[in-house]
Amino acid sequence: MTSARAGSWFVPPETPRAFASRADGFRHAAAGGLWLAPLVYLEHARFGPGWYGKVVSSDPERLLAWAQSKAIPQRALEVKSLPDLDMPREGRGRLPGYHIDLWGARLALAYDPETLARARHREHAPSPSGGGQGGGSVPIDRLHPGAGDDQDGPGRNI
Repeated sequence: MTSARAGSWFVPPETPRAFASRADGFRHAAAGGLWLAPLVYLEHARFGPGWYGKVVSSDPERLLAWAQSKAIPQRALEVKSLPDLDMPREGRGRLPGYHIDLWGARLALAYDPETLARARHREHAPSPSGGGQGGGSVPIDRLHPGAGDDQDGPGRNI
């Protein structure tokens, strides 16, 4: 817990929550909470092959407060609508939503060590189809140079 000077107050940012069900995670995010989405392995992704995660919310201020507490730049905030799970699947609407992508060393800012260890194990284990996900994957332990959000550049808009 962060300490504060006498006479001042400090409210730590909310900790993102993981859910067993994606639907429960979407509902939590749509209600303004911070949802820690499940890790996914991507072969062809923006920052190379590897494990990716994200923190999702409909409340951009809450999401940015969390990001700031982890030294993640404000420009990492991305807009992506959330499904309105209270509507029937056919004709389902979308709700305003935001997320911050996590990869490489940033995964450790939100995901617990056991979850990352399980991902590392799956990364190097051959798949039942024989193809496997290991081999040329990106190590989770480091942030790669030139990975978008950490580079200041003109034209990055939130």
